[in-house]
Formats: sequence, C-alpha cells, structure tokens
Amino acid sequence: MDDELLELQRQFESAQQAKSSIRLSERNVVELVQKLHELQIIDFDLLHTVSGKEYITPEQLRYEMVSEVEKLGRVSLIDLADSTGVDLYHVEKQAEYAVADNPGLMLIQGEIISQHYWDSVAEEINERLQECSQISLAELATQLHVGVELLTSILKPRLGTMVKGRLEGGQLYTPAYVARVSAMVRGAARGITVPTNLSALWSSLQHLLQEMDGASGIAVEGSFFQALFNGQVKEGQLLGSLRAGVYWTPTVFAGAQKECIDSFFSQNSFINYEMLNKLGISQPVQFLQSRYPDGLALVNAFAHPSLTEMVNAAVEDAIERGSW
Repeated sequence: MDDELLELQRQFESAQQAKSSIRLSERNVVELVQKLHELQIIDFDLLHTVSGKEYITPEQLRYEMVSEVEKLGRVSLIDLADSTGVDLYHVEKQAEYAVADNPGLMLIQGEIISQHYWDSVAEEINERLQECSQISLAELATQLHVGVELLTSILKPRLGTMVKGRLEGGQLYTPAYVARVSAMVRGAARGITVPTNLSALWSSLQHLLQEMDGASGIAVEGSFFQALFNGQVKEGQLLGSLRAGVYWTPTVFAGAQKECIDSFFSQNSFINYEMLNKLGISQPVQFLQSRYPDGLALVNAFAHPSLTEMVNAAVEDAIERGSW
C-alpha cells in the first residue's frame, strides 16, 4: 500500500514539472470564465475591463476607487475610469455605493471629494485670509471649480477652528478686520442724533475705508456694516429703534422729540399733526392717543381735555348771556 502511494506521489510530481505544449488564448480564457460564470461555478459578479483582457469584481473596483480618492483627495469619475480601465457606467455606479458607505466622501458634479481634501483647502484659505484680511467666496469657488453654496457649506463648520475668520455677505473677514470695522460702525452710529437712513451711513464708511487703506483697500459690502450694527443693537451697545431694517432713530432723538411735544402740548393744550410729521412721526394720531389717552383727536389737531372743557364753559356762558 505504501509503495503504491509513493508511486502516485512520484507521478504527480512529474506531472507538475512537465511543461504543457497546450496554451490557451486570451479569447479561450474569456470564454472559459464566461462559461464558469454561467454554470455558477464562479458565483460572484465580474466586470470586464475596457480592454477585454481583464476581469474585476465590483468590490475590488470600489476599493481601488476609494484608495485613489484617499490618496489624491479629489478625483473625477472620468479619471477613475481611465486609471481602473473600467467603463464609466460601472465607475459611476460604484461611486454611489462608495459615497453611501463612507461619510468622509461626497460625490459632486462627477467628482468624488474627501473631507481631508476640504480640510487642506480650508487651511490654504485661512493662510490667504490672514494675508489679505478679506476674501470673496465667489472668487474662491471659481478657483476651486465648485459652487458658492457648496463652498459655504464646507467652510461654515470650519469657521473659528481651521479658518480664523467671519463669513458675512459672501465675504470672509479676519477677526482683526472685523474688530476694526465694528469700532467704526459703533462710533458712527453713536454720533447720530436724528432719524437716519443707514444705507447712506454705510456708503460714507465705505469711502472712508477706501481713503484710509488706499489702493490696497478692501471693498466692504453694506450688508457687512449692517450685520455688525444689528449685533451691536442686540447687545445693547447702541440704543434706539430700527424701522424697515435701515431707518434708525436713536434714543436721544426720541427723548428730545417727546420732550418737545410734551412742552408744546402742555403750554397750548393742543398740537397740530403737521408738527409731528415734521418731527418724523408718521402716524401722529396713534402716537398722541397712546401718549395722551384722555385727549381728543380732531381732523387736523389733537386737543387736551382742558381745552374742550374751556370751550364748553365758554359756550354755556354765551348761551346764558344770550350773546357770543
């Protein structure tokens, strides 16, 4: 029995060492693989390469695609199709699976982009921002070949960490520049003593900044001034009332306005609506009724109760005397 086993081993070794004179062509191999696949001996999906000389599984294709993206950070599907040698249709399909399985990847306009790529972009933007004090998102988006909305969504969670700046009105500003402009807004607003259209104030500040900075001056949007102003009002740094978003009435004016009205009304027992219009009160009747609930609203003026009492007394006296 042992002798027979040894003989079989010897014959097997000889068969292994022998060189076959039969060679399969590439076409034969392709047909063989197809047949094995039809018979389900190969029971997994296979994809042809464009050359037709190789097969690749969808899983391996997806692995190679993800590896390429992790290495480069951002790769187009067309480039992935070229590097893997697989038809673009299959690459697009596997790209969807790859992005769905990996939260660190996104598929945007025919490109797979990793979060690591965006981190590196954010670092580069921050370096440039610190040098320039301000950068336009539209300009950055054009350079990166992405939309402004996408770039905004990428930068917002990185503001204050990877990007040391503030995003306002489609512009990025450094903290130092924000502090400088904020001080200008606060100073200009505190100097206002009468109702003012803030748009005109922002225009003046824009010219002032350009004069101060010269040719290297930064073009600041009015929306940036407005955002800083709104923040200061909310924090109580500026006192007054804002109407329609741009019409500012400082508290100091409102106080002087009410003092003027009270003085005239107490001395004369009436006040014309025209006078209130000149003082910037667009709804004089409502204003006076809320301030003097006992008063009487006439067609062109507002009367104090004492005035109506005086008129009534004069009428009664005239009736009693039978004269006027």
